[in-house]
Amino acid sequence: MSLARRLTLALIALTLTMLAAGSAVVVIQRHYLVQQLDTRLSQLAQNPMVPLLLSQRSRQVSRFPAAFADIYLGIRNADGTLTTIQAPTDDPSVVPNMDGVQSLPVPSDRPTTAGVASEMRVMTIESFGATAVIAISAQNARDATTRLILALAAAGVIIGLVVGSVVWWVHRLGLAPIARMTEAADAIAAGATDRRVEAYRPGTEAARLSQALNTMIDAIQATEDRMRRFVADASHELRTPLTTLRGYSALYSCDGPVDTDGAHDAMRRINDEARRMAGIVEALLDLNDLDEHGIADRELVDVVPLVAAVADDLHVIQPERCIRVEMPSSICATAVSDRVVQAVLSLATNALRHTPSDATITIRVIGLGASVRISVDDTGPGIAPEHLPHLFDRFYRADSGRARTRGGNGLGLAIVAAIMHAHNGSYGVDALSGRGSSFWIEFPRSTTGIDGVAHHGRSKRTRSG
Repeated sequence: MSLARRLTLALIALTLTMLAAGSAVVVIQRHYLVQQLDTRLSQLAQNPMVPLLLSQRSRQVSRFPAAFADIYLGIRNADGTLTTIQAPTDDPSVVPNMDGVQSLPVPSDRPTTAGVASEMRVMTIESFGATAVIAISAQNARDATTRLILALAAAGVIIGLVVGSVVWWVHRLGLAPIARMTEAADAIAAGATDRRVEAYRPGTEAARLSQALNTMIDAIQATEDRMRRFVADASHELRTPLTTLRGYSALYSCDGPVDTDGAHDAMRRINDEARRMAGIVEALLDLNDLDEHGIADRELVDVVPLVAAVADDLHVIQPERCIRVEMPSSICATAVSDRVVQAVLSLATNALRHTPSDATITIRVIGLGASVRISVDDTGPGIAPEHLPHLFDRFYRADSGRARTRGGNGLGLAIVAAIMHAHNGSYGVDALSGRGSSFWIEFPRSTTGIDGVAHHGRSKRTRSG
């Protein structure tokens, strides 16, 4: 059952409840007023003055006590007519209609044949061999009941208007937007990926829900776009080594390179492309493992010797390169040591590939509050601003025309991003075109162990070719 239908049923139930409650109040009030009249009639019937007044047959109102000022007293004649003894002072011409009634031992409603009042409560008593009629006007009770009905009706109308306004407001700002968002969600699920939910008045639940829904749709669309791009890039990256392997194998099967040098060259190229393809596959498997399982066995790690080892490896790779290391004597992080080395080495080799040999590379390790930051800075040509948001995407290359012999497979920085996500850390790049770049990562910092000397005795270890 839809929310709108439930709200409608709730309103119907509320209306019926109000009608039942109002009717009950009217009935109870009417019964109370009539019971007061009946109690008074019963008391008058037992009053010893009534027979005395009736026996005198007097019409002189001044003789009657003030308590009888609103009471009708009369004698029923043998022919059924009434002889009025006492009439109410505010309605002296009133006469109850007793046609067809012999006796009324208990108070009952009777209409009138004359007077202002249209209805009276009447009972009869036997006095001195005659039937006496005692009556009291029910007009005040009727008027009070009518006023109560009108008051309840006015209150019902006011409540109905208020409830109707609230329902309209809720429907306009709540139910109707939800219905439109549901329709849009159904359309998106059916394949209309370009469909979006309209914006609503700020500050309402519908506005927040529509914004969240649009954000979720955009995120799903972006994920699908990245997946399609990833599949296309992976296919493109694997196609080149596979084409090379197929080409050389076909050439060999056709008795192409029969001499030893040609065969050796063919095998070397096949081995290079196979190694390149294996590197891509291993990187993809590494990314999948990080995405699916993360890193569970983190421990207290002193990152200083790890970074120093990476700097030594860089010097072996490019002895002529000026490589500087700036770090304290010791600083600890909660991490996996192999992954720390892998991330720093990926950033450093990325700097080696994409900067000229005379550019200086500086590796810095510093403590930033609850984090340990490791940055790899270079004095190379820098990176254009439009590439910065995408550098850690998989298979992304700032220079699409860069030769594969110089560039990597486009997965190194993506693996760095996955490692930092698994460590609950962060990463980024600060670069200005023509002024170098700075790639950095931040691991959660340890507050125990040997990290206590992290802010003391800073030293600079510099190695240059």
